[in-house]
Amino acid sequence: MIDNQAFNKYAYRMKTFLQIFIIASILAICCTCSKDGGGVGTIQFRMVNPVVLKSQSNLQKALSNPQINSLQAPYVNPDLTGDVTQTTMITLKFCVGDVWVSTGEVKAGGTDNLTWVRLTTVTNQDLKYFEEYTFPPVEIPAGSYRSIKITFKNRCYRVVTLNSNPTVKYELLETMGSSFAPCNENDESWVAPNYFTEQGNHKLVGGVFQVDNGGEKLRGFTVESGKTVTLSWRLGAGSTESCTNALLDLNKNRRWDCGTDDITITCPPSVEYMWDFVVN
Repeated sequence: MIDNQAFNKYAYRMKTFLQIFIIASILAICCTCSKDGGGVGTIQFRMVNPVVLKSQSNLQKALSNPQINSLQAPYVNPDLTGDVTQTTMITLKFCVGDVWVSTGEVKAGGTDNLTWVRLTTVTNQDLKYFEEYTFPPVEIPAGSYRSIKITFKNRCYRVVTLNSNPTVKYELLETMGSSFAPCNENDESWVAPNYFTEQGNHKLVGGVFQVDNGGEKLRGFTVESGKTVTLSWRLGAGSTESCTNALLDLNKNRRWDCGTDDITITCPPSVEYMWDFVVN
């Protein structure tokens, strides 16, 4: 004869077990979906200049120099000190137009058939110091991201301070393609986008990706649903030391002339690459 009370207890326990099992399964599936790209997370992109963070006082003195005009007005450099002017690079003034990320991976020999998620709301047209760029947090699909694409204008300025007096600043006109190519302070053209992955910095040449610098890396990062990740683009690849820039006044007019004068650059061992990316 069946004991109804015992049977009911058994049925209740089985029902409770099944409910717990179903709930646990749903939670496991949800967690898996979140990690595999379900939902949205937030990315905070920022640009960091470790040299400026370390020597903020000298930089502030240089930037407060009454000779300095606004960022948008042409800056009038002081005279060079002689045939060779010893300076130290502190930052870069240039135009970052847009920033995108992709879960696809840019690979040498491949083409740009990736799906890109834009992090910028409008295309910037102005030149700014590297560390002055700010970007609002952006919600993007959760997932594992492997590539970043950045656009630049061609005109840029290497910003250095005089070794004998760090409050004296020079903004040396250059182009993003070469330090010594002919340049024009009114140039508003754009260069080919830079694509960064774990394999380094790539550019499209004839529609095919080629590695431009294998050391300028972006290691993959994950955006989880409901969480925030910070992606930092670091000038000097995180080094707090900087490079000495000896400005060679080849035409001896005591002015810096892009495409005519030359620079001898000496870097400490800690400075290997122009920049890199880290996730916080």
